[in-house]
Amino acid sequence: MDEEIIFEFQTIGDCLRVTAVSSSSLVEVTVVAPATTPRHDLERLAIRKLRAAERRTAAPRPNGGTSRGLLI
Repeated sequence: MDEEIIFEFQTIGDCLRVTAVSSSSLVEVTVVAPATTPRHDLERLAIRKLRAAERRTAAPRPNGGTSRGLLI
């Protein structure tokens, strides 16, 4: 199945909130930037953040832990 990334753009005052969702992994990320930021730049930033979140969720946790904290 080909991956599709769904973008949602919301203007909140003088900011633009961009939410990106991956159709294959169902990971969702949000980016907030000034409303004057070019749409292409926001999409690119959201995709990079989405990829980082996918790597984080796919990485094995030490000792089988599920939290994002540090195991001491």
